[in-house]
Amino acid sequence: MIGTLAQPLLILACCALSLVWTSAAQAENLIKQPGQHNKYSWELEPHLYIRYGGYWGAEWGHGAGVGPGIRASIPFMHNGPIKTINNNIGISFGLDTPFYFNGGMAFDIPVAFQWNFYFTKIISVIGEAGLLSSIWTGHDHTQFYAFPIIQGAGRFQFGKVGIVARVGFPSTSVGANFQF
Repeated sequence: MIGTLAQPLLILACCALSLVWTSAAQAENLIKQPGQHNKYSWELEPHLYIRYGGYWGAEWGHGAGVGPGIRASIPFMHNGPIKTINNNIGISFGLDTPFYFNGGMAFDIPVAFQWNFYFTKIISVIGEAGLLSSIWTGHDHTQFYAFPIIQGAGRFQFGKVGIVARVGFPSTSVGANFQF
Protein backbone atom coordinates (compact mmCIF):
# COMPACT_ATOMS: atom_id res chain seq x y z
CA MET A 1 0.00 0.00 0.00
CA ILE A 2 2.81 2.41 0.80
CA GLY A 3 4.37 1.87 -2.63
CA THR A 4 1.04 2.43 -4.36
CA LEU A 5 0.41 5.74 -2.57
CA ALA A 6 3.99 6.98 -2.31
CA GLN A 7 4.82 7.08 -6.02
CA PRO A 8 1.98 9.37 -7.21
CA LEU A 9 2.38 11.63 -4.16
CA LEU A 10 6.12 11.86 -4.74
CA ILE A 11 5.67 12.75 -8.41
CA LEU A 12 3.06 15.37 -7.51
CA ALA A 13 5.37 16.89 -4.87
CA CYS A 14 8.25 17.05 -7.36
CA CYS A 15 6.10 18.79 -9.94
CA ALA A 16 4.86 21.30 -7.36
CA LEU A 17 8.42 22.06 -6.25
CA SER A 18 9.53 22.67 -9.81
CA LEU A 19 6.66 25.11 -10.41
CA VAL A 20 7.24 27.02 -7.19
CA TRP A 21 11.02 27.43 -7.41
CA THR A 22 11.58 27.90 -11.13
CA SER A 23 11.25 31.46 -12.46
CA ALA A 24 11.17 32.30 -16.17
CA ALA A 25 14.82 33.40 -16.13
CA GLN A 26 15.95 30.17 -14.45
CA ALA A 27 13.82 27.95 -16.65
CA GLU A 28 16.00 28.38 -19.73
CA ASN A 29 16.03 25.02 -21.47
CA LEU A 30 19.58 23.66 -21.31
CA ILE A 31 18.97 20.14 -22.63
CA LYS A 32 20.42 21.01 -26.04
CA GLN A 33 23.45 22.78 -24.52
CA PRO A 34 25.97 20.02 -23.69
CA GLY A 35 28.03 20.52 -20.54
CA GLN A 36 25.83 23.33 -19.11
CA HIS A 37 25.35 21.73 -15.68
CA ASN A 38 27.10 21.86 -12.30
CA LYS A 39 30.59 20.41 -12.45
CA TYR A 40 31.10 18.05 -9.53
CA SER A 41 33.49 15.21 -8.68
CA TRP A 42 31.00 13.34 -6.49
CA GLU A 43 27.70 13.82 -4.71
CA LEU A 44 26.28 12.63 -1.42
CA GLU A 45 22.59 11.96 -0.78
CA PRO A 46 21.26 11.30 2.74
CA HIS A 47 17.62 10.22 2.43
CA LEU A 48 14.54 8.56 3.85
CA TYR A 49 14.22 5.11 2.29
CA ILE A 50 11.01 3.13 1.74
CA ARG A 51 11.50 -0.47 0.64
CA TYR A 52 8.52 -2.34 -0.84
CA GLY A 53 7.62 -5.84 0.29
CA GLY A 54 8.89 -8.02 3.08
CA TYR A 55 11.39 -10.84 3.28
CA TRP A 56 10.24 -13.25 5.97
CA GLY A 57 9.59 -16.71 4.71
CA ALA A 58 9.71 -17.26 0.97
CA GLU A 59 6.92 -14.80 0.24
CA TRP A 60 7.09 -11.27 -1.13
CA GLY A 61 4.74 -8.43 -0.27
CA HIS A 62 4.21 -8.63 3.48
CA GLY A 63 4.64 -4.96 4.34
CA ALA A 64 7.25 -2.32 3.74
CA GLY A 65 10.42 -1.24 5.45
CA VAL A 66 11.27 2.37 6.27
CA GLY A 67 14.56 3.82 7.43
CA PRO A 68 17.56 6.03 6.78
CA GLY A 69 19.91 5.67 3.87
CA ILE A 70 22.79 7.30 2.07
CA ARG A 71 23.92 7.25 -1.55
CA ALA A 72 27.09 8.49 -3.19
CA SER A 73 27.42 9.07 -6.93
CA ILE A 74 30.56 9.58 -8.98
CA PRO A 75 30.25 10.82 -12.56
CA PHE A 76 32.80 9.23 -14.87
CA MET A 77 31.68 10.90 -18.11
CA HIS A 78 30.95 14.61 -17.50
CA ASN A 79 29.61 15.37 -20.97
CA GLY A 80 27.91 12.55 -22.73
CA PRO A 81 27.50 9.80 -23.83
CA ILE A 82 25.12 11.66 -26.17
CA LYS A 83 27.32 14.59 -27.19
CA THR A 84 24.46 16.76 -28.54
CA ILE A 85 22.50 17.04 -25.25
CA ASN A 86 23.24 18.07 -21.66
CA ASN A 87 23.85 14.71 -19.94
CA ASN A 88 26.42 12.75 -17.94
CA ILE A 89 26.81 9.22 -16.59
CA GLY A 90 28.24 7.79 -13.43
CA ILE A 91 28.00 5.10 -10.79
CA SER A 92 25.82 5.30 -7.69
CA PHE A 93 26.21 3.17 -4.56
CA GLY A 94 25.08 3.30 -0.96
CA LEU A 95 23.66 1.74 2.18
CA ASP A 96 20.01 1.74 3.22
CA THR A 97 18.60 0.30 6.46
CA PRO A 98 14.85 -0.33 6.30
CA PHE A 99 13.15 -1.41 9.52
CA TYR A 100 10.07 -3.63 9.10
CA PHE A 101 6.97 -3.46 11.26
CA ASN A 102 7.26 -7.16 12.07
CA GLY A 103 10.55 -6.55 13.88
CA GLY A 104 12.95 -7.42 11.08
CA MET A 105 15.45 -5.13 9.40
CA ALA A 106 17.65 -5.17 6.33
CA PHE A 107 20.95 -3.81 5.11
CA ASP A 108 20.44 -2.88 1.46
CA ILE A 109 23.48 -2.14 -0.71
CA PRO A 110 22.52 -0.60 -4.08
CA VAL A 111 25.01 -0.28 -6.96
CA ALA A 112 23.66 1.31 -10.12
CA PHE A 113 24.61 2.88 -13.42
CA GLN A 114 23.28 6.47 -13.29
CA TRP A 115 22.41 8.59 -16.34
CA ASN A 116 21.62 12.28 -15.67
CA PHE A 117 19.75 14.61 -18.05
CA TYR A 118 19.86 18.35 -17.28
CA PHE A 119 16.90 20.46 -18.44
CA THR A 120 17.54 23.72 -16.55
CA LYS A 121 20.06 24.97 -13.98
CA ILE A 122 17.70 23.59 -11.32
CA ILE A 123 15.84 20.62 -12.84
CA SER A 124 17.39 17.34 -13.94
CA VAL A 125 16.17 13.76 -14.18
CA ILE A 126 18.01 10.54 -13.43
CA GLY A 127 17.65 7.04 -14.81
CA GLU A 128 19.25 4.15 -12.92
CA ALA A 129 19.73 0.44 -13.50
CA GLY A 130 21.74 -1.89 -11.31
CA LEU A 131 21.68 -4.46 -8.52
CA LEU A 132 20.55 -4.34 -4.91
CA SER A 133 22.20 -6.78 -2.50
CA SER A 134 20.29 -7.18 0.73
CA ILE A 135 20.85 -8.90 4.05
CA TRP A 136 17.61 -9.31 6.01
CA THR A 137 17.65 -10.26 9.65
CA GLY A 138 14.76 -11.03 11.98
CA HIS A 139 12.83 -13.88 13.59
CA ASP A 140 16.07 -15.61 14.62
CA HIS A 141 17.46 -15.98 11.10
CA THR A 142 19.33 -14.05 8.43
CA GLN A 143 18.86 -14.26 4.67
CA PHE A 144 20.65 -12.81 1.63
CA TYR A 145 18.73 -11.49 -1.39
CA ALA A 146 19.62 -9.75 -4.66
CA PHE A 147 17.21 -7.69 -6.76
CA PRO A 148 17.50 -5.62 -9.94
CA ILE A 149 17.25 -1.84 -9.56
CA ILE A 150 15.18 0.09 -12.09
CA GLN A 151 14.56 3.65 -10.91
CA GLY A 152 13.92 7.18 -12.06
CA ALA A 153 14.47 10.36 -10.10
CA GLY A 154 13.94 14.09 -10.19
CA ARG A 155 16.66 16.37 -8.88
CA PHE A 156 16.13 20.02 -7.93
CA GLN A 157 19.57 21.57 -7.54
CA PHE A 158 20.15 25.01 -5.98
CA GLY A 159 23.87 25.52 -6.51
CA LYS A 160 25.69 22.64 -4.79
CA VAL A 161 22.71 21.71 -2.56
CA GLY A 162 19.49 20.11 -3.75
CA ILE A 163 16.57 17.76 -3.27
CA VAL A 164 16.24 14.40 -4.99
CA ALA A 165 13.20 12.09 -5.14
CA ARG A 166 13.72 8.57 -6.50
CA VAL A 167 10.95 6.08 -7.47
CA GLY A 168 11.01 2.63 -8.99
CA PHE A 169 11.75 -0.95 -8.02
CA PRO A 170 12.42 -2.02 -5.30
CA SER A 171 12.24 1.27 -3.38
CA THR A 172 11.43 4.96 -3.13
CA SER A 173 13.56 7.59 -1.43
CA VAL A 174 13.45 11.33 -0.78
CA GLY A 175 16.39 13.30 0.50
CA ALA A 176 18.97 16.02 0.19
CA ASN A 177 21.73 16.20 -2.41
CA PHE A 178 25.19 17.72 -1.89
CA GLN A 179 27.62 18.08 -4.79
CA PHE A 180 31.37 18.33 -4.19
